[in-house]
Amino acid sequence: MKTPTIFALLLAAALLPAAAEDFPLCMYGIAGPEDLAVIKKAGFNCFQTYERGPEKLAALAAQAAALQLKMLAHPDKVIGSAYDAEAKGWPMLAWYLCDEPEVQKLTPAALAELDRRVKAWDPGHRTAFVMGKGIAAFTYGAAADALMVDWYPVAHLKLESVGYQVTLLKEAARKLDPKNPAKPVWAVLQAFDWLEYPQLRKPPVGRFPTYAEVRFMSYLSIARGAGGLFYFMYQCKDGPLSKLPERWALFEKIAAELNVLRPALGDAADTPPPPGLGAGLSATVLKNGSRTFMILLNPSALPVPVNLSVLKGWQPLFEGNRKLEDLLPGGKARYMPPYRVLVLEQSKT
Repeated sequence: MKTPTIFALLLAAALLPAAAEDFPLCMYGIAGPEDLAVIKKAGFNCFQTYERGPEKLAALAAQAAALQLKMLAHPDKVIGSAYDAEAKGWPMLAWYLCDEPEVQKLTPAALAELDRRVKAWDPGHRTAFVMGKGIAAFTYGAAADALMVDWYPVAHLKLESVGYQVTLLKEAARKLDPKNPAKPVWAVLQAFDWLEYPQLRKPPVGRFPTYAEVRFMSYLSIARGAGGLFYFMYQCKDGPLSKLPERWALFEKIAAELNVLRPALGDAADTPPPPGLGAGLSATVLKNGSRTFMILLNPSALPVPVNLSVLKGWQPLFEGNRKLEDLLPGGKARYMPPYRVLVLEQSKT
């Protein structure tokens, strides 16, 4: 069987029921309204922008509303401007409080005060901010309605470290805001080459992530509790990602997969995985309506044995073969290769 085309995946997503709480799938660093139709066509449903001018943000908001996209933007220059009242009706995913308060040496009290000020101005929209490390959430995580962490390991850190950062974020949210156990955490994942940025390393280290790496980081983040994914960033040294066909196709393909799963990601039941899969594997079951999915992955750099007998009735999605036994090496002793991801769907029969 051939691998499904992006068009086929998007069509399958369109036929699924809408989620009760949508799953943000976003591009960072959108510069102008002309970018929005491009990311919408690619399968994204929201974006972040560093633009702060009220007039530019109003233009982005108007185009976003027309395309049914949500936006994440700084409110500081909008408050008190000619767009003050209008902005409260913009299609906001959340108002963006700041980048990495721990790096900027912003105190928790100052961040909490900023959060209160923005909410007093616009109580109808959420607030959010991003941290550079998940551990920082134990200091700052009481503020805002959504927590974000940006973590970019390629090519100098272990790929699975993304999952650890999201886990820290999730645990901090539970500890610091026990009255809001559903407080969302969003992962900001690498979509750039570190060689495009100044480094202290000598010689500098970097490359653009591969499709397999971005896909692994995306599904691992979801498995560790991320309720939304962002990719940093759309604008790069050589222009927007959409002008770089090989790189852009990578994100189109991932977005197409996630759009098929999005109703389950946004409104998933807490369903345990089949027992006995094998130690060292991560299995996350998502249920939406009559469909049940499993994200099965090996979150390590070593091969991990898998017991295929307990996966009877599960079929792979997004693969060139619908037979699970044909996708994993090992003969009678099947195993998941390092960082391998399989998305499975349970048969209804």
